[in-house]
Amino acid sequence: MEWARQNAIENNVTDIKFHKSLKKREQPFEASRRFSQMLKTSEGKGMAFKSLHEVAKSVVKEDVNMEDGEDRDLLGDKTSTKGTEIIFIDRPEKKRLHWKGLTYLAPLTTVGNLPFRRLCTTLGVDITCGEMGLSHSFLQGSKEEWSLVKRHPSEKIFGVQIAANKPEQASSCADAINSGCDSIDFVDLNAGCPIDLIYQAGSGSALMNSPGKLGKCLMGINYAMGSVPVTLKMRTGVKDGSPTAHKLMPKLHDWGIGSIALHGRTRQQRYTRLADWDYIKYCVETLRAHEALMQDSPAAMDSDAATRENGSNINNGFDPMHFWGNGDCFSGIEYWKTVEATGVDGVMIGRGALIKPWIFTEIKEKREWDISSRERLDLIRKYAEFGLCHFGSDTSGVNTTRRYLCEALSFWHRYIPIGLLEVLPPKLNHRAPAFRGRDELGTFTFLTKEIQRSSQEHLETLLASTDCKTWVRISEMFLGPAPPEWNFLPKHKSNAYGSDEGTEAQG
Repeated sequence: MEWARQNAIENNVTDIKFHKSLKKREQPFEASRRFSQMLKTSEGKGMAFKSLHEVAKSVVKEDVNMEDGEDRDLLGDKTSTKGTEIIFIDRPEKKRLHWKGLTYLAPLTTVGNLPFRRLCTTLGVDITCGEMGLSHSFLQGSKEEWSLVKRHPSEKIFGVQIAANKPEQASSCADAINSGCDSIDFVDLNAGCPIDLIYQAGSGSALMNSPGKLGKCLMGINYAMGSVPVTLKMRTGVKDGSPTAHKLMPKLHDWGIGSIALHGRTRQQRYTRLADWDYIKYCVETLRAHEALMQDSPAAMDSDAATRENGSNINNGFDPMHFWGNGDCFSGIEYWKTVEATGVDGVMIGRGALIKPWIFTEIKEKREWDISSRERLDLIRKYAEFGLCHFGSDTSGVNTTRRYLCEALSFWHRYIPIGLLEVLPPKLNHRAPAFRGRDELGTFTFLTKEIQRSSQEHLETLLASTDCKTWVRISEMFLGPAPPEWNFLPKHKSNAYGSDEGTEAQG
């Protein structure tokens, strides 16, 4: 019991009283209220933070070559960059991000829960982010939404990701998170989710259709979060053949972003075809070129000198932005080749971590790991333990843990042992033929005799099964027999492994 209590410790736990105060709108939200007043003042105009705006105004027209026929520009929602008036507001002081050389687990809907993130921390991940939460649900005091901000002490650097479709909503949500949570290292705005429900509501990747709104959402979050850094995750664009992410690069500093993550696919593309890493490289070059112009400005040099003189970890001026690429990374060796070839600071790992969470160990050790089936089974055991600590060990907690474990197994079964492959490194979109594993369940004495008698196949074969019933059977090794009426169907399906439409696991 003592072990269970120690391992059940979690941060950012909000109570019912706080949820009720949100429902009744009793929270003051002073920061978001002030920002709303700024929005009214700047209605029909662009917005940017002070400090480096003089340089930004002089170079933005050179960096952003908007075509005459485009509907929107980067300075607001007008039809032309010429003559657009910009309202500049005070830039909040932000903590510096020291993420160079670290590993980053992407925010993942459903499967990126606390037990999975905790498992990844044991395998070497440095930066984790909670599942995407809907800002209006946060503001309504939804118990389910606020459970997404919980953090385990083993998570070294932890952030919360939100989806919003209005600047006022984004600012109020950030204000609520800042009030209710005391252990958050950054807040991420989702501008990449391709799910129809999110897109049609104007959130997720729909924000890329409205750069002016996107910028104001980011500035609102920045203003409400105080010194907590704000990051952005987005896709290359909305429609195939019309990437727009590069046009946003010169404005990111004006919006106060500390880090950008770019998924190399459009919203329309979903997960069909490979991620476009050439385009990601082009966006990196665009951002760095703009930063080079800004770095030479008197405003940037004065601000940076003042920060160094104070010896502070706060950044109120110019600081090179961390740039993370995202898409198709499935190998520790390929990770470093991609970093070197594209100039990104790192690769945010999504589906690669879902299929083999030990990819973070491969990245840290710069090798391919031919992990044994016993080691993989031990990871499943750890996940079950972490799930019981988080969801509880009563009947409801066990069933919830079983469901999420089976969701994880719906991805883990896709892993093909590299010892069986003819070509290395493995690729995320490769489909291997049926194979026979290399060890037998009967050799594992820690399993019950009933399981050993009923399982004649090899353990590697069992772990690669595509049958949902087999995943339930694996869960029974650690959680006991499933209730007779309990059934499981995976929530997530990936277009990389079939033509069936399904909910995406990652934005």
